[in-house]
Amino acid sequence: MKHLNDMLKTLEYTDVLTYKDELLYLNNSEKTLYTTSLFFVDAGYSVNNIYMFALSAPLYDIKGIVLLNENEYKKLMRSSLTSKFEITIENKPNEVVIRRQYGMRKILKEEFDSQRYILRKGFPDFPACPYGHTFKMLGYDMQTKTYVRLAPAILKEHSLQTIEYKIEHKE
Repeated sequence: MKHLNDMLKTLEYTDVLTYKDELLYLNNSEKTLYTTSLFFVDAGYSVNNIYMFALSAPLYDIKGIVLLNENEYKKLMRSSLTSKFEITIENKPNEVVIRRQYGMRKILKEEFDSQRYILRKGFPDFPACPYGHTFKMLGYDMQTKTYVRLAPAILKEHSLQTIEYKIEHKE
């Protein structure tokens, strides 16, 4: 677990959060995350019945780790926080790869397919922005019909198709 913790720290997941009574508490702070708080679980790992989650809450200036034993994990998965933690959990990983960002699947450059992923700008159905505002543009998976985060290197790809939302006026 220590090597996972160290790798997450290099990705700036430096805060430590504690789970208790269906709430997440930032250690050594007055900050508490509730079910209704705008936060995201970016990655989940399991090693020897210990669960580690990388969590980000930009609106509250939190980017950290939640460590749970088997019983705490089961309790959390029966709590009001369940939907936020329903992600793929990697078992005994050798490396840390953040495959989610702001609650969406993150597409890495090596998995980019210009026939599948496009960039949408100004669409009214964008999900919630992590800062409480609205997104201006987001990646879109045309196969699963879901919004995704595109790695910054993909935005420079000439093959990335961009579609801007246009309001149709009826006369």
